[in-house]
Amino acid sequence: MYEDNNYTYTSNYSPEPEPKKSSGAAKTAAVILAAVLAGGASGFGGAYLANSMSDGSSVPADSVNASYDDDTAEEPRETIQTVAAPQNDNGGDTSLGNLLNIDLADADSVSNEEVIRRATPSVTLITSVFPQSGKGTGTGIVLSSDGYIITNCHVIENSYETYQSTGGNPFDNPFSFFGGGYEAVTKTEQASEVTVTLSDGSEHTAKIVGSDENTDLALLKIDADGLIPAVLGSSDDLKLGEKALTLGYPLGLGLSASGGMISGLEKEVTAELSNGKTVTMTLIQTDASINPGNSGGPLLNGKGEVIGITSSKIVNSSVDGIGFAIPISDAMPILDDLMNKGYVATPKIGISGTTITPAVKRYYNLPVNAGVLVASVEEGSCADIAGIEEGDVIIAADGKDIADFDALVAAKNSHKPGETMTVTLARSDGNIDIEIILDETPKDE
Repeated sequence: MYEDNNYTYTSNYSPEPEPKKSSGAAKTAAVILAAVLAGGASGFGGAYLANSMSDGSSVPADSVNASYDDDTAEEPRETIQTVAAPQNDNGGDTSLGNLLNIDLADADSVSNEEVIRRATPSVTLITSVFPQSGKGTGTGIVLSSDGYIITNCHVIENSYETYQSTGGNPFDNPFSFFGGGYEAVTKTEQASEVTVTLSDGSEHTAKIVGSDENTDLALLKIDADGLIPAVLGSSDDLKLGEKALTLGYPLGLGLSASGGMISGLEKEVTAELSNGKTVTMTLIQTDASINPGNSGGPLLNGKGEVIGITSSKIVNSSVDGIGFAIPISDAMPILDDLMNKGYVATPKIGISGTTITPAVKRYYNLPVNAGVLVASVEEGSCADIAGIEEGDVIIAADGKDIADFDALVAAKNSHKPGETMTVTLARSDGNIDIEIILDETPKDE
């Protein structure tokens, strides 16, 4: 297990052959990967390269791994290169609704040098200050000319370990921390200060517009005009073997690029969040290098368009060149919610339930081997209105079998609040299909 920032990727990764596709980019079977977010937050377990590689023209910025616990400790530094921003060749409306599918004048793939030249003005360094856990760095993408910046949630949110009282007798166990009266707990904190450094070296204090832990996306806003927004492509029609490049600020090395290809599509990665919940993300796989500090930066295609937002990589001594990015077409609706609401609207059914195991089946004498047993129904919820009752067994959603509670959550999350979801219930008198108009989860839940 490797834990970093807000995610813990569990289990061990074992290479498996690519499954045959039935049509298009068919979804692969879910794989639980021993992976790690590619953020630069303090406490990241990895090599840090000092600024010995910088030159006198570099602009200094705060590094990863800095700590506030010791005021006398010398704070490590990293550097970024100052890059002159070329003229914007992609004029026109840059509002959020018009950013996707902007065509470049040259429809063909260009050289790596040209891809980097086109993308560099839209790539930023993100420096986050955390009250408890020090500083961290990541990368951002300029979304609009008036200062909206995309990055990862884990760049501006971090988990840290502390101790809290158990309420027990501190003398019960004299060999544990403080005599046994305390236990270690993991908490999550948001950055108290975020700085965006543009490609011209100018620094701007950023406001966190919104963030979403489940999709690992965040949106920042700086007080600036005339920025050059990234050209966003589409991740819907990617093909294996297409050229892919990453651009960002890894390991304190300044602006760095790495080349590779699209090496996997619709890869399902299961992550355990710091609050104990799990979430499955469908990501693009690439062999372009993704390292601490790359988080939130662009995955670029051969025309210099952003097709993904770099997020994580596999950490295993026997694995090399497996990194992941959030598909840009999946990210845009999330970013739209963050811009307009400050949070992501998620659907809610309004039930509690348990996965059917052999023991649960025997105890309740259930007629099915898999599914979700409804333990309770929230009064007035969409489930209650639709007629779901305590003791019902949900065996399918939208025509697909439901094996466990996580599968039901995934089916729910494929919808938006207000959309209709069809669930199949197994009852003593037979199966029944029920349509549910999904509620919106309150922001504070």
